[in-house]
Amino acid sequence: MNTEIKQAARKKDIAIIGLAGRFPQSEHIQAFWKNLTEGKELVRFFTPEELLQKGIDKSVIDDKSFIPCSASLDNAESFDYSFFGYTLEEASLMDPQIRVMHEQVWAALDDAGYTKHIDRETIGLFLAASDNLNWRAYAMMNPSEKVTPFIAARMANRDFISTMIAYKLGLKGPAYHIDTACSGALSAVHLACRSLLLKECSLSVAGGVSIYTQDTGGYFYKEGMIASKDGHCRAFDEQASGTIWGEGAAAVVLKRYDDAVRDGDHIYAVIRSSATNNDGKRKVGYTAPSVEGQAECIRLAHRIADVTPASIGYVEAHGTGTRLGDPIEIEALNKAFNFDTTYSCAIGSVKTNMGHLDAAAGVTGLIKASLSLKHRTLVPSLHFTKPNPEISFQAGPFYVNTQFKKWEPLNGTPLRAGVSSFGIGGTNVHVVLEEAPVLVSGGDTKPFYPLLYSGKTKTSLKNYKQKLREFLPLQQEGLPDLSYTSAVKRMHHKYRDAVIATDVEDILSKLSRDDSSRQSDKTLYPAKDVVFMFPGQGSQYFGMAQELYRHQPVFSSWMDKGLQTLQELSGISFREIIGYAPGDNADQQQINNTLYTQPLLFLVEYAMAQTLIHMGVKPASMIGHSLGEYVAACLSGVFSFEDGLKIIWERARLMNSLPGGSMLAVNAGREEVSPLLTNNISVAVINTKDTCVVAGNTEEIDALAMQLTAQGIVCTRLRTSHAFHSRMMDGILPAFEQLLSGISLSAPQIPFISNRSGKAITAEEAVSPAYWVTHLREAVLFSAGLQSLLHEAKDSTIFVEVGPGKTLTGFLKQQENYDAGCRVFSTVRPAREHAHDYGYFLNTLADLWKNGLSVDWEQLYVSENRKKVPVLTYAFDRTALPLKVKPFEQLKQLKNGTPSLPVVQNPIQQPAGSEYDEQPERPELSVSYQPPENEVQRKLCEIWQSFLGFGQIGIYDNFFELGGDSLRAMSLLSRIQKEFNVVVNLQDFYTNANIKDISTEIDIALKLSSIKKESANRNKIKI
Repeated sequence: MNTEIKQAARKKDIAIIGLAGRFPQSEHIQAFWKNLTEGKELVRFFTPEELLQKGIDKSVIDDKSFIPCSASLDNAESFDYSFFGYTLEEASLMDPQIRVMHEQVWAALDDAGYTKHIDRETIGLFLAASDNLNWRAYAMMNPSEKVTPFIAARMANRDFISTMIAYKLGLKGPAYHIDTACSGALSAVHLACRSLLLKECSLSVAGGVSIYTQDTGGYFYKEGMIASKDGHCRAFDEQASGTIWGEGAAAVVLKRYDDAVRDGDHIYAVIRSSATNNDGKRKVGYTAPSVEGQAECIRLAHRIADVTPASIGYVEAHGTGTRLGDPIEIEALNKAFNFDTTYSCAIGSVKTNMGHLDAAAGVTGLIKASLSLKHRTLVPSLHFTKPNPEISFQAGPFYVNTQFKKWEPLNGTPLRAGVSSFGIGGTNVHVVLEEAPVLVSGGDTKPFYPLLYSGKTKTSLKNYKQKLREFLPLQQEGLPDLSYTSAVKRMHHKYRDAVIATDVEDILSKLSRDDSSRQSDKTLYPAKDVVFMFPGQGSQYFGMAQELYRHQPVFSSWMDKGLQTLQELSGISFREIIGYAPGDNADQQQINNTLYTQPLLFLVEYAMAQTLIHMGVKPASMIGHSLGEYVAACLSGVFSFEDGLKIIWERARLMNSLPGGSMLAVNAGREEVSPLLTNNISVAVINTKDTCVVAGNTEEIDALAMQLTAQGIVCTRLRTSHAFHSRMMDGILPAFEQLLSGISLSAPQIPFISNRSGKAITAEEAVSPAYWVTHLREAVLFSAGLQSLLHEAKDSTIFVEVGPGKTLTGFLKQQENYDAGCRVFSTVRPAREHAHDYGYFLNTLADLWKNGLSVDWEQLYVSENRKKVPVLTYAFDRTALPLKVKPFEQLKQLKNGTPSLPVVQNPIQQPAGSEYDEQPERPELSVSYQPPENEVQRKLCEIWQSFLGFGQIGIYDNFFELGGDSLRAMSLLSRIQKEFNVVVNLQDFYTNANIKDISTEIDIALKLSSIKKESANRNKIKI
């Protein structure tokens, strides 16, 4: 086949890019695969005592034909109803299959990396679900006053499964519920592929679910029927007597192959083709299988895929283990594979592990085969010892694989598999799969990576952390790709946490330590304002931000640009002075000379600020400490980066030309210290109400230090070469002003605080050379500036110290108006803290993100060519809801005239510690929360809360934005009419769907009613 034809053939290929599933004893796909590789049977057998506890009659237990087993889904009764915007009452009436599939569709999209941008895609949804008459009867017989009969009927009916989920998730593509009995889920996959090829959607989700709402504890075996006589499915074995019914829910995310490759999606396997047909009358009865029908379906799939049967190395069979079905299936396969015996092809059936999952069976087999291709591994089919004598294995290439073994390709062709699913009634489906190409990630790796995770509730976040410990050892991906997927391809919810680590083992180690998580109890979401704080001299040290320079390209780019500019200005290699040059021969103390300190501090702080901005962390306002104010001014656009370096270099050069001096930090306020100062000592800095810094002649500073110590006042000499912000600076003021007069100065574009006034700098001050001269000479009123910022700060304000150390953080926390709930973070480690610079920086980014900031994490990976990989999907915060119900016993009670009570074996149970013990908290909306202002509004809030399920609803919150719909609106308005005796028009409600507007309407209506009554009473009196 020539290249053009091959390329055309690939246009029909569909990539499987996301998987999700819950199966017996397998909470997720990784556990499912582990159980398959270990050859586990996931069927549970019950003791007589357990059956009695389930309420099974003793006569049933003693019956020899009763088989006491089930392959049921763990925690099938639990559902995170609030995550999807349902009320507790709605969720309680919803078919448990629909509940579980909400979560599995989300998990599949999460696994594929598309929950973050669902709105950008046209996503189709194709689902199959088993019939559930038992649940529909229960829902109709147990109405709720908060749920209308129409809504209850919809919630309980599997026919609405796809459209309900599409509505809640905002999926805009085709949405179908498919019912072809046992082949329903694979039929859904087939139709999803067709929809993609027709370009009806950009992604499609296909799957199936089967959950039983009667707890029978087992089943009765009847000769000749489909159920096994011993509770084991022995597909293709001579002892096979049938299958057992299992429970499960699974979904796959599909995408056109070319698009998936283009977008760098993780591909589990490639669907080369899918085909479907019906048996027609070519069989002995309606429920019987057909050799001709199955064989034709498989051949058609081969033709569409343009593959030879001999290139297929494995077939995931329908494999029910029935005496009639197994021989027919192998005969059909032999026929489709041309009775070729020159090679061998393995077959197996996942039903031997967990029984027949009915509507979910086909997609379960598809997932098993896809994982086999991904891992190039064949897993054992269970309970096979000796072939069924009715099966002609010798007439074809097939053998039952009973071992865990590596799967080697045939004749250099890609690994391929077939998956069959045959429905009662004759709808046959066959899919041809091929192994996916290996996507290579790479580029320069970093010493640390963040692994991010989040939840809509604190409980969900806690659950995720626990599940992560279980998940990580089951997966094979490296930390860089896991990090990329968690940071860039996942939705980030309100409650957040992160681990910064070197590899997966490091993550597991940190997760196991109690202090590894720095999750905040007071999560600010979304964070509104960020304040950048730039430190001054004294925070510098040799090698500051050195590892960040090596691993952060934005930071290193600005540093390189600045170091080059400084060398051109001065003729000095600042690269060696800061410690970025190769070798270890540099004088590490040079950096403490103000000639070098000032330019390098300015540069490091500016480069860090630009790095933060590049990562999406942008300041709403700024403050700098002495030298730091120049960084704020430069970032605000007062002068250019190049001019900023020129100003700072000349400032440092001029200061260095002056006689030396000293600075003394004093643990006393300005008022207490000022009387002790001589004419040659000035108050240089006021950092807090109770501390200040004085500067002056070294001898007089030494004398002052002795005097203060004698009075019991603590004081410390600072590591500076000159007496900054004192009269010792007077000699350079004219030259500095002349320099500034030649620099282009502009009004600030980002507000910053003036060290001179302690308030926001004005445009006039910023562009005046005289301002910067007085700034060099006069005291730094840093405390006043911090107090101004704190006074204006909102609950969501975050302070970030942009530069080495935590000195400004300490000053901030010592202010009188500092709120203990305020958030402040540093970006470059202090000199004495032995931490990796890059890891420190990532921890800061993670802290900012955890506190509600939207960090552009993608920028971390731009040079690395990372790929999407499977990462643990969302950990739902579930509530136990009714599952096992007996509505027909209620009917008997009604018929017999006995008191009728809802017969529910597992009533609603809130899990201990769940945030849903009361009502879930209000979601993030386009308006801020405003509490009710009067009694009418308070009552309306209570009514809305009962209908929408949220614990706190504001008067401007939109009913539809809170998850309400037209049906709930009608019920709500009916309740309002009953409560206030006021009719609110539904059409009016659509345009005024908030409590404030409704309360106004009610007030007007009540006043009119009162006026009418008064008028009527007056008329009676007149008569």
